[in-house]
Amino acid sequence: MSNIKKKNNNQKYIAIMVISFIIMIAAVVLIVILIAKPKNKDKNENIQANQPLTEEEIEAQEKDEIKSMPESKRMKRYIGMFFEDIEEGKYNNAYSVLNEDFKNNYFPRLEDFEEYAKKYFNSDTIAITYDNVERLGNNKTGNMYVIWTTITDIFMPKLEDDEKIEQTNFVIIEKNYNDYEMSFSVKTDEE
Repeated sequence: MSNIKKKNNNQKYIAIMVISFIIMIAAVVLIVILIAKPKNKDKNENIQANQPLTEEEIEAQEKDEIKSMPESKRMKRYIGMFFEDIEEGKYNNAYSVLNEDFKNNYFPRLEDFEEYAKKYFNSDTIAITYDNVERLGNNKTGNMYVIWTTITDIFMPKLEDDEKIEQTNFVIIEKNYNDYEMSFSVKTDEE
């Protein structure tokens, strides 16, 4: 009788082991399926992402991205886009964000701005350091920001102890996200 009990116990253990093995395989298959689903979703998004976006979609994405940024980063982004346009030779785009009064005083024609930008801003080795960003907004002007920057050429020779690099100050009036105008301190050859 003891052999029959041992045989029944062995069969119970084997049955439990088989059931446990089936449960483990089912769990592994379920995990693989759950992991594979997001990958398929990503592939679909990548396929959609490879399709060219319309100008409106690009603008909407850019505006959403800019909305999520803190003030300081937005201002730096606007200045970065300004310099990117200059670097890419899109002087009209950079000129279009300048304040009208500022343009009339310093760059009445696009050609005037282009000449200035080529002389002072158009270097592949330009480096911009953002020294300070302050918000000076009020009800009349909206959100006005002053950004102190230091613009240098990364291959510029080392300065002497008494030499300083002159800062370029930008003033940005943000009317809405990605809707702004700017001006900056203009260098002259007399300085």
